[in-house]
Amino acid sequence: PAAAADCGDGGPVRGQVVGAGGNIWDSIPSRVWAGDTLSHAAHHEADAPGSAFRAHVSVSTPGPPPTQAGYVSSPEELAHRIEALMEALVAASPDPGSSFALESVVVRVEAVGCPDLTLIDLPGIVRTSTAGQSTAVIGQVNALINHFLAQERTIVLAVIPANQDVATIDILERAQRVDPEGVRTVGVLTKPDLVGPGSEPEVLSVLRNERKPLKLGYVMVKCRSQRELDEGLSPEEARHQEMAYFREHPDWRECRRDVLGVRTLTEKLTTLLVERIQLALPILKWELQSQLELVERELVPLGRNRPKSVQQQKDHLMRVVSDYCNLVRQSARGFYGNAVLAESEDLRLFGICQQCYEELKVAVVESRPGFSDPRFHEQLARDMTDLRGRELAGFHNSQAFYNFVAQNVESWRPAVVHCRNQVVHASRSVCNELVQRVVPSYPKLAATMYQVAAGLINDQSDALAQRLEDVFVKESDPFTTNENMLELINQTRFRKFDRALQHVMNSVAKPGDSQDSVEAQVIQTLGGWYMNTHGVNTTSRVEDMTIMIEAYWDVATKRLVDNVCMTIEHDFLSQVLRRLESECFLLATDVTRKQHDLDALFSEDPLMQSKRRQLFEKKDRLAHALATLRSMAPNCVAEKPPESELGVAQPNFLHPTPEASALPPRVKPENQPLPSAGAGGEEGGARGVRAARAAADTPARTGGDGQQQQEMGSASAEPLE
Repeated sequence: PAAAADCGDGGPVRGQVVGAGGNIWDSIPSRVWAGDTLSHAAHHEADAPGSAFRAHVSVSTPGPPPTQAGYVSSPEELAHRIEALMEALVAASPDPGSSFALESVVVRVEAVGCPDLTLIDLPGIVRTSTAGQSTAVIGQVNALINHFLAQERTIVLAVIPANQDVATIDILERAQRVDPEGVRTVGVLTKPDLVGPGSEPEVLSVLRNERKPLKLGYVMVKCRSQRELDEGLSPEEARHQEMAYFREHPDWRECRRDVLGVRTLTEKLTTLLVERIQLALPILKWELQSQLELVERELVPLGRNRPKSVQQQKDHLMRVVSDYCNLVRQSARGFYGNAVLAESEDLRLFGICQQCYEELKVAVVESRPGFSDPRFHEQLARDMTDLRGRELAGFHNSQAFYNFVAQNVESWRPAVVHCRNQVVHASRSVCNELVQRVVPSYPKLAATMYQVAAGLINDQSDALAQRLEDVFVKESDPFTTNENMLELINQTRFRKFDRALQHVMNSVAKPGDSQDSVEAQVIQTLGGWYMNTHGVNTTSRVEDMTIMIEAYWDVATKRLVDNVCMTIEHDFLSQVLRRLESECFLLATDVTRKQHDLDALFSEDPLMQSKRRQLFEKKDRLAHALATLRSMAPNCVAEKPPESELGVAQPNFLHPTPEASALPPRVKPENQPLPSAGAGGEEGGARGVRAARAAADTPARTGGDGQQQQEMGSASAEPLE
């Protein structure tokens, strides 16, 4: 499985590859090929009447295709369409000074004798911008080239003009950075006929892999000149002329035959392609399986096709209502077995509510007064004095207790209101998102069902506010039969006594004191503490009231949080679930009586129609590719790529546009000669290796008039899938 990516001076080499299609590509004017970025898949068809030539041209952008896209029946018409699409893409570019666009022009050709190959035609390495061009062109082109070179499945053809000093060629350094071991870089020397007299020994040192060694070495080719292309020199004639040129040249004829000619390059690339394919197949299989599983999950909510008959629409509506109500109930009750709920935390209403309840609990606990703060005691003493009535000496003032409770109950209200608002908002959000997941293709049906849910949520939200107000009314009148309050009072008193005793022991225990002296000091100090905290005085009354208020506060706050949470669960969520089911089924029953309403609800979103179609086509391609891979490599075991590669952006070979998907891969049977493949051989080098996936996104540009100042070294690449 391979796709050839070509840029810069590799254009003539590219012409050698695609020229194997029976002069099909030769029919496209060179001004289209020169300097414009294309992604095209060539598909071989058996000889049959009416199948001489057919092509489809489109762009890689999502959404509706441009008007210039579509099928063509001749190479000449294809050339005009390509030019029109490129001009449209560049005109729509956000950078008005740029002659580049980031989208691909995708061409799929089916013709007799056409090689099965996906070719990515990249621009050359731009070193400087010219008049009228944006300086961003340099960065755009460099980023594009580096994107393809960095892929582990790419064979890099470092195309170098033989009449240039290899030390000045940038592509070799780029290739070394991305392929330091040199296992996927092949040097290609072009334009041998332009080498100046006396420079042949230097070129020979490169060709013999001496001056700038590459692990895979170099191959020299002589491609057709522009004049020969204009004169209609056929690929077959060009091959004969190339080999005759090498045989007759006084210097090149001294070289080994295995470093000269397009045919040699073809054989070299074929061997390398097969080796790289064998390494890539396990990971490729894992990727195909993962993508197929993902596509199948995406197709579940989209369904297959819009129901057409009245009965089909009724049945589908009932299923949709049932699925939606079940999903909402499972989300609210914490049953996340459904894949939709399992994959997204934002759709788990029960979990969201639990977080809201926890935040409520924390907010109420943080409102705890400073019971040990002297200022609290001072304020409580003033309240007890101001609110004192006919109580006899030694009796507590209950009005101060009631006053404290009333004030602190109101301090809890903001946290409770915030919790209620969060739960209501989460309910709306989850209901809306779930209906979009259940019926993404029918916006009117989704909007109608959400209106029902939103109306119920609003009604129950108002009712919930009243129920929570009842909770505050009850809490404002202190009451409890919880004996834990008495236990808390005793614990608080014992704790205070322990602290007082420890303080006394630390203050009276001195070395040399007699036991009688220590006992007297303890009795005196503890007696003073007891009279202050338990005597008939203001300090003791404040201390005792503080203990009772603190104990009641602990009991009341826990009770409030529980009552608020239970009220939300019972009087809001449960009621919403119960009414949602009845209201939705009532809506479905009413709508099924009116054909016009049914048709309106099932009016499909055009974007969803397109998405469903693309997903089904993608599923078919992935399944076809997997079946082919299993048949050609039955013992291949899928292997997950290393973690280091999972986060690296890969070329978009697994996501081609539907029109540009190429054929599944094919490998060499045992004990049979390798087919010609790669970026060489005008006899159709890549005919033996089918492209498993279509080309990735590559920028398109217009121009082609030689305005770019390109470095005289460039890269051709063959991403292996």
